[in-house]
Parts: sequence; C-alpha cells; structure tokens
Amino acid sequence: MSAFPNAPTVHANHAPLSTLTGARASHEHFAVAPPYLLSRRAHACLSGDSVVILDEVTGRYLSIDGEAAASLGNFVSGWPIVSKNCSPPPVLQSLLDRRLITQDPALGKSAAPATVQLPTSWLQDTQPRGCPEIGASDFARFSRATAYALYSKRFRPFRQTVLRVQKRKHAAQGRQVDIGQLAALVRVFDWLRPLGFKKTNECFLYCLALNEFLSNYSIHPTWIFAVRARPFAAHCWLQYGDQALTDIPFNLRRMVPILVL
Repeated sequence: MSAFPNAPTVHANHAPLSTLTGARASHEHFAVAPPYLLSRRAHACLSGDSVVILDEVTGRYLSIDGEAAASLGNFVSGWPIVSKNCSPPPVLQSLLDRRLITQDPALGKSAAPATVQLPTSWLQDTQPRGCPEIGASDFARFSRATAYALYSKRFRPFRQTVLRVQKRKHAAQGRQVDIGQLAALVRVFDWLRPLGFKKTNECFLYCLALNEFLSNYSIHPTWIFAVRARPFAAHCWLQYGDQALTDIPFNLRRMVPILVL
C-alpha cells in the first residue's frame, strides 16, 4: 500500500511519516485558552492508540502516538481520544506551528474522524471475464483521464485535487447511477489501464484516473483515503455504496478512513 498524497513541492509516491514529539511550548501561552479546532486543511483519525493527521496543503501525514495523542483530548474539539490531562501538552504548540489546529472558528472544524461504511463486496465479482466492448469515445475519455491524472499527480497540489473532486460531487448530488453501467465502465477502464500506467503501488494515480474517467459519464463514486498506524501504511480506493471499485474488501479491512470525498 502506498502513501499517496503528493506534496506540492516534493513529488514522491510515499509521503514521509512524522511523529510529533519533543516540541516545547510555554504553558503561559495557553492559559485559559478556549478549545482549539482542527484546521479545515487537516483531517484526523484514530488508529490503535495513535492519531494520524493528513494535511491537504502539504499532502503529508503526521502521526501522534501514545501519551502525546491522548494528552490533546481536552484541548482540541472533537479529538478522538478522551483525556484527563489538564495541562497544555508540548505537542499543542507543534500543531499550531504547522497550522493544523486553530482558535479561529472560520478556519477550524471539529477533529471528529470521518465516518463511512467500508465496502463489503467487489463490484467486478459478478462481471463477465474477457475483453469488454470498447468504443472510440471510451478510449478517448480514458486517454484524457489518464493524461490528466499523470499531470496532476506530478504538478498539481493535492489540495487542488481534493477541491476539484468535492466541487464535482456536490454538483452531482441526487443523480442516480446505473450499477450495470458503472460496472461496465470500470471493466473498460481496467482493460485499458496498462496502456497508461501500472496498477502496482499506484493507488492514488489509479483512483484519480478512474474517478476522472467516470466523471465523463456523470458518475462520481466515493473516494476514501485511509491509514493504518502500526506499521504505518496509507491507501486509497473508490467505492460506490458498499461496493469497492478499485480494490477487494479483504485488503481494506484494517484501514481506518481519514478523508472521504
């Protein structure tokens, strides 16, 4: 599984994992401070005893482990670990410096993790084997979607990709999707995919390209970003309802969603 979001200035497949420890902060700075909020640019989830944060701006993950994670429970609204700690922990200043938490309601939100039903079946399980019928328009749309995904992964900030997907999906709310058509289009894409890129360790590129391809048919699946803390792994997949489009449910059972698009 790959750690995928691409940092705007560091174009790498694997975003490094950072553990926030040892930061210094003045307790006086936090005296009588109201609850902090998670920045709107950030997303958090609880995996084991670690809280993982995804920063949309940098496209990187940060892991806060054990006691450091638990110590924030009384200071960040919606924090996924309850804490009895009453003293501002040093890690609080580290998060402020990284702009991952804020006291400004206009820039912040609850840190409550995203909730989504993990897929229970694979869309392609019931589909016929063999090469599907592929039209010229399908090939053209595949080519455009793949070119866009390859370009975006290399040159576009991760946050721009997130905003583009959110805007499209919001505009398409309420539209009904024919599951048979969706399954057929995923088959077409998967047959053409080797012409554009390899699937191995390219979950972000695979999801981005397939999502772009399906959007040409007014289909907007749910895009899930998820993590596992120990050992650390990051992964993403597309699903529609309870059906996985880009992976099998068995591979996803231990992943914890951190961002749902």
